[in-house]
Amino acid sequence: MERLKCSLRAVTDDDRGMLALIAEETLHPLADGAGHPERYHMDELMDLLGRAEVVIAESGGEVAGFMAVETQGDDLHVACVCVGPNFEARGVANQLLDWAEGMGIDRRLARLTAYVPAGDHPSRHLYEGHCFVATKPADGEMVALVKRLPRCDED
Repeated sequence: MERLKCSLRAVTDDDRGMLALIAEETLHPLADGAGHPERYHMDELMDLLGRAEVVIAESGGEVAGFMAVETQGDDLHVACVCVGPNFEARGVANQLLDWAEGMGIDRRLARLTAYVPAGDHPSRHLYEGHCFVATKPADGEMVALVKRLPRCDED
């Protein structure tokens, strides 16, 4: 498939309904397909979108995907990456992860972190393609992924 060049922007209140729809179309079936429908909760997603920093990827005037990140100590935690079905496998998630890495470096944070289900091979492939390293599972079903960030200290 053709790679897309997306523009990235901060979320607005008007975007929240569209993000909920994209999540319903992508995250809910992913949880169901993995045999864990209990992992998907719209109320938890909306809470995350209300407290996290959220960036939207747009292409051709359409929302292609979004990412929610939270600063946790010296880490920038990638809490959610979601790409709409019509935009999958077109480089959208890669552009969102590049943005997160730049944000972490700008803030002089030490690491990017993410947790994914152990059996979610496409997500693990995405993160490992960005040099995240799998560490001990956070629990029996989730894998912690970590990427150390370079620190550019000013003189």
